[in-house]
Amino acid sequence: MNEREHIISEFEKSRERMRAVVAKADSHQTIYPRWTMKEVLDHISGWDDAMISVLNAHISGVVEDMPSVHGIDAYNAETVSTREALPYEHSLREWEASREVVKKLILEVPDEKMKEVFPFPWGGSGNVADMLRIFYEHEEEHAEEIRGIIEKGK
Repeated sequence: MNEREHIISEFEKSRERMRAVVAKADSHQTIYPRWTMKEVLDHISGWDDAMISVLNAHISGVVEDMPSVHGIDAYNAETVSTREALPYEHSLREWEASREVVKKLILEVPDEKMKEVFPFPWGGSGNVADMLRIFYEHEEEHAEEIRGIIEKGK
């Protein structure tokens, strides 16, 4: 398995863990003090959007402002609030679709760009594999936390 296949495989594993949690949660169940399950999905979609933007910029060699230029908390709030009026089913479809775009972009990154260091959307820097590992681990953390919250509520 090459590096790209490994990254995509890990993305699929983290998504499967999250899907299992989504299947058990009520769409409007409060998961975190201020976020419902829908808002968690909107949050993850927002970061997928940020990675899509950064990967496209990296592929084309363009330097652009980071999506979280005003800080991670501000970006999180924005990604959730801009999707607030969307129905749960729309958020769920967007959550799935944005991940497919990220996986497609992984395959489009030129070999020479895979190891180049560039800024991450949430701050810091590293190469493509570093950025994507941080994110699929982030989704897995959410899945585990939410699973625990749901189990406590039963």
